[in-house]
Amino acid sequence: MNKGALDFTGLNDLASILGKRPGEMLGCIHQAEESGGCGTSESCTYCGAVNVVLKSKKVGPSVTDCRLTCGPEHKSFDLRIWASPLEFEGLKFTAITIQDIKDEKRREVYERLFFHDILNTLNGLTASLQLLKDFPDEIDMQQYLEKIDYFANNIFDEVEFHRMLTAAEEKTLNLNIKEYNSEQFLKEMVNGYVNQPIASSKTILIDNKSDIVCFRTDKTVLRRIFRNMINNALEATKERGKVFIGCKKIGETKITFWVRNEGEMPLETQLQIFQRSFSTKGKNRGLGTYSMKLLSSFLDGDIEFNTSQEKGTEFFAIFPINPLK
Repeated sequence: MNKGALDFTGLNDLASILGKRPGEMLGCIHQAEESGGCGTSESCTYCGAVNVVLKSKKVGPSVTDCRLTCGPEHKSFDLRIWASPLEFEGLKFTAITIQDIKDEKRREVYERLFFHDILNTLNGLTASLQLLKDFPDEIDMQQYLEKIDYFANNIFDEVEFHRMLTAAEEKTLNLNIKEYNSEQFLKEMVNGYVNQPIASSKTILIDNKSDIVCFRTDKTVLRRIFRNMINNALEATKERGKVFIGCKKIGETKITFWVRNEGEMPLETQLQIFQRSFSTKGKNRGLGTYSMKLLSSFLDGDIEFNTSQEKGTEFFAIFPINPLK
């Protein structure tokens, strides 16, 4: 280990890590799941750090990008790892070089946001405004005003989300804690999807067995977490399918908001779901489930999920009714 490796791991000397595997040295959250340590758990199946070492043993020097979640705070890392076979005095080793590429991944996501997503939204906004200008007497004015309102709100929402996420990662996110009613919050969430393309031909229903709870939270942060949960459920739901949402009180101190859709989540997705740049939607996507986990921590909460073929996929956002913040 050179000085850069010591600084990255936060270690003062080599003594404490001699004989350990990379995941054990970095504090990967999966390194103690099996008695064999790093590389032996089910989660390690899709770990780039493990697989690049194994590949290098077969084909020689190799490189890959990987994601690791480390430490008690579940800090997410985007890493580029080089692995090269190394023979010394008849013994075979693997030399590993690690580069932190968080800034590169963040730049890729922001480029996608501003150069693709927002540009597409602006094109839709511009086209709607142009039609209003050119054919004011021949189109449904109310319909196009609703479209313009949707496009404008979508741009604001995307920018606000990334502002919030950046502040959370830098631990500068300020909260505005107030008291709210869970029933009213759920109704507001459903109403927010009226006429939105993502919910087209699909239905969002509030479970009639949901509890009515008065609780304290930052509504902007909670709404972003819950929107990501609903968006993921809608994207996984077939045409004319249903997404169910609800709320339950746990004892006297906690409240759980949940979202359920039909279908089981693939195992590969389950094992990587909360990692920062992991996405099932293609390159430079991600951030959805990662942001849910990160933002919930600011409300003293957490995100969990269950998935099976029989019961579908259900995400839970669990929070204290009265957060300490």
